[in-house]
Amino acid sequence: MKTANLLVFFLFYSSFWVFAQSPTQIQTYIDQYKSLALEQERLYGIPAPVTLAQGIIESTAGQSELATNANNHFGIKALGNWSGEIYQAWDDEPVKSKFRVYASAKESFEDHSRLIKDNSRYQSLFNFSVFDYRSWANGLQKAGYATAQNYAKALIGYIDAYQLYTINGGVKLKPGKKKVITKTVTVEELVKDGEVLDDSETSEEEEELISICQKFVVDINDVRCTILYPGETLSSIALKYDIPKHRLLEFNEIKDESVLHEGDIVYLQKKKKKYHGAQDYYRVQAGENLFDIAQRFGIRTESLAKMNHKDLFSELKEGEKLRLK
Repeated sequence: MKTANLLVFFLFYSSFWVFAQSPTQIQTYIDQYKSLALEQERLYGIPAPVTLAQGIIESTAGQSELATNANNHFGIKALGNWSGEIYQAWDDEPVKSKFRVYASAKESFEDHSRLIKDNSRYQSLFNFSVFDYRSWANGLQKAGYATAQNYAKALIGYIDAYQLYTINGGVKLKPGKKKVITKTVTVEELVKDGEVLDDSETSEEEEELISICQKFVVDINDVRCTILYPGETLSSIALKYDIPKHRLLEFNEIKDESVLHEGDIVYLQKKKKKYHGAQDYYRVQAGENLFDIAQRFGIRTESLAKMNHKDLFSELKEGEKLRLK
């Protein structure tokens, strides 16, 4: 299993730690639920690697509030004819949304499979082989399964990084343009046709995932925060931490989440007026503005501007010295 690259951690400035996302919880999640995912593949024809990757993203490898309190691993809302128990949590709505509560993770996996199998917008996916996780991932995004623009990339990244393709006897597929792998194609044919990568080769999506996972943030300037992981949106962070989305926008001093990109710091609390670490000053790097630096150090942009006698939209020069406290 190639997860060593995900274990890296490093010091980010002298006052706070940025840890890699530990693969332990993810691997535990895979070991715990791979048999359920394989069962769904047998019953419904949905690739087990894709199901597992979705569970990792949607439930934060089983650690999200929704997964722990409601056994809901895929963020499925209590819509339609749902008559069971509900769990309320924040996502992208102005009031708390209602989500389905399941008696077990198995029920959650089964409901997720039925949702995909019975919904007409996903029907074209069943033309693909269960070994063609790339087409399934891209198809799910194209069909509107998730709002994150990089959802397919994230799915493929987790599948490649954790070799989830081996769970159902598949192989690592090459990125880029290739023929459509239909459901009649076997693994042997994929190998013969040169559609595979060696397990030791790193795919583009895998590299991107590893790069992001190395930047897991615990806190900055005594302010709780996280990273926008591949496949996530501000709405999914709101759901994960049970914080209203409008509050997250306020904490991060933005009006629209479109300005955030994967790997960016997302504050879960209001930033401080001054920096409380050991560093008193900061040298501006090329292309940085006041907002960038405020996010980096957990300071409110207005406070940083005031300390340095600037307005919010001042252009900064590379090498310029800014006060942090």
